[in-house]
Amino acid sequence: MLPLLKINLLPYREALLAKKKKEFQTLMLAAILIGVILAGLGFFIIDNIIKSHEQRVIQLENGIKKLDDEIAQISKLKEERKNFMARQQKVEELSNRRFEAAYILDTLNVMAPTGLYVTSIEAQGANTYIINGRAYSDSRTAAFMSALPGRLFSTPELLNIKRVNNAQEFSIRVHINKIEGPIEEPINFNQSNNAELTASGQSTDSQQNSSNELTSAASN
Repeated sequence: MLPLLKINLLPYREALLAKKKKEFQTLMLAAILIGVILAGLGFFIIDNIIKSHEQRVIQLENGIKKLDDEIAQISKLKEERKNFMARQQKVEELSNRRFEAAYILDTLNVMAPTGLYVTSIEAQGANTYIINGRAYSDSRTAAFMSALPGRLFSTPELLNIKRVNNAQEFSIRVHINKIEGPIEEPINFNQSNNAELTASGQSTDSQQNSSNELTSAASN
């Protein structure tokens, strides 16, 4: 017998094309799915990075705000300290002025020889005073002026001197020196120069000469 020929009458080409088309569609769907997954993963990662940066920025802003508050508080404390130091300096100045006035009065009381009296003290400036007084002789006024220069007072300046009845009224300008260190006891002219001032007060010629010298100094 002769072998029979097998003839495929089915549309195998169409089936092959359909199969290839289906495989291509499957591959495209898989690619799209992988792309979507990768895109979602990338978006998630980027979103986390952005959120992390935002949180860091928020933390930095909070830190900056906290530092600004601390700087403002420090500035306020500095201003309060400055005001406190100014008030403390004023209190110290007032305290020093009070003790300075007491020391001036005590020094003048010790320096004033017998027969000379300080009637008033006027403040002409921060460290300048006008001493008004009365003396019974020129020699006592001259001795008082010569005793003033020292640690407390600078060289005095005779502003005015005039005779009233049996005494002389005088005005002397003195400047206060800056006192540093412990306060020393002023020289007591009532004890050291009492005999000399008494003898000079009894000399009429000496009084007249001293009066002329003091009068000329006041006029100059």
